[in-house]
Amino acid sequence: MKKLLIAAVLSLSAQMGIAQDMRPFTDGAGHVVDIPVQAERIVSLRGEQFTAPLVELGANIVGSTGNLIEGVNDGEPVIRGAYDLFHTTFSGNGITHVGTSTQPDFETIAALKPDLILLPDFRAEQYEQLAAIAPTVIINIWSNSARERYRRIADAVGRLDRFEQLQSIYDFRLNEARALVERMIGDPSEVSIAIAEVRGDRFRVYKAYGAMSNILDELGFSKPDIIESIDGERLDLSPEQVQLIDADFIVSSYAEHFRAPPEEIRGYWDAYVPGWDKVLHAPRNNQHIFIAREPMRALSFQSMSEVLSVYVASIVTRDFVPLEK
Repeated sequence: MKKLLIAAVLSLSAQMGIAQDMRPFTDGAGHVVDIPVQAERIVSLRGEQFTAPLVELGANIVGSTGNLIEGVNDGEPVIRGAYDLFHTTFSGNGITHVGTSTQPDFETIAALKPDLILLPDFRAEQYEQLAAIAPTVIINIWSNSARERYRRIADAVGRLDRFEQLQSIYDFRLNEARALVERMIGDPSEVSIAIAEVRGDRFRVYKAYGAMSNILDELGFSKPDIIESIDGERLDLSPEQVQLIDADFIVSSYAEHFRAPPEEIRGYWDAYVPGWDKVLHAPRNNQHIFIAREPMRALSFQSMSEVLSVYVASIVTRDFVPLEK
């Protein structure tokens, strides 16, 4: 029955459709897809990775995945990342909720008559069903840098000019921050920063974690050896390994919407890694920084700019106690 309904919607869409200029696009899985030169009806199947940058680019989004988060947005679904960074909601923005990234609603997507669907590579098993509805491109997430990922999205939707404009503004700010680092610190590689978190009984360190890690890399700060050696994005450690992440600064995220405010995060550290704040240099010297998780994970130049400002204020322009080498 579902297949018949989708087929009927597609047939109606074809009859009502307006001819568009098309072009070939090679996606992250190697599919060569004919897509519109300028997409006008985009369905995004990942909030913080696709919908957030599409909002910043001013693209025409007709559908997005979303999540129900208890106590947030009056019980209505939330577009992760885009909600926290741009306060983009489904109501009032012409964007239809199309389910979650794990369980998209194919009938709703078809009814929207999209001319382009963006799909993350870790949901590639959905490709055939979606490609039967509209041109679908897979965007690789973790195997690409944030900038390359964003550029690919902008290219797919026909917004490269806007991407270049936003990137130019951000690079201006980044270069100012780099000059400040050189004046205030000297060689940033002499300052080590660990991204580390404890949640429940999980002690995790990150080599790649949204804008938090991206900006540290762009500013040239170093990481503890255990983090630098990670083959991938992250690594789980045991509490007994805590000294391996000793650094000048530690950065962690917090998430008010997920009942994980900063004080709760500190409680997790106390419970799972007793004495961590006595063993590690950063907490002993008030050099443990907390950054809001959801805006930080939203792929956008605004997110990068906000995290850049946090690092300039919390690391670059302050007096701090260096870790003894």
